[in-house]
Amino acid sequence: MKINISFSFVSPVFANKSQTIKELSEAINAIVSSNNYGESIEKLLIGLIAVEPIYDKFANPRRPRYTEHKEIVVFGSIPIVINKTLEIEIKLDYEQVLAAEGEELRKIVAEEVLNTLQNTKPPKKVTDFNKDRFVADVESFFKSEHLVD
Repeated sequence: MKINISFSFVSPVFANKSQTIKELSEAINAIVSSNNYGESIEKLLIGLIAVEPIYDKFANPRRPRYTEHKEIVVFGSIPIVINKTLEIEIKLDYEQVLAAEGEELRKIVAEEVLNTLQNTKPPKKVTDFNKDRFVADVESFFKSEHLVD
């Protein structure tokens, strides 16, 4: 399984923060991609949302969504296949993210991701995902990087 963490921002103010999150995502991918957590989930997408307060009512995180198999065609001819993908969205505090840089930003993201993973119940279609082991691996990675206590 591969985990992808991506920012979803309304404000261009956060363009300089995406590299920090990309590096964190790549480090987590290196850890979890070598382990088997079951066959139900091949890809976990975590979207991080931080928007200016005036846009708050438009940027509520959606419930976790699971797509077992879906084929779509974009631009009239480019096929995209989505298999066994779980999508989770996390809303971050705008002011906190705006003020954070580097290690502080990594800590904010790590705490929110870990908290969300611990509290999210997998959809019913996800039958053999070892959530406890996955969360434990992510938590141990964050602890080894001194991002969570």
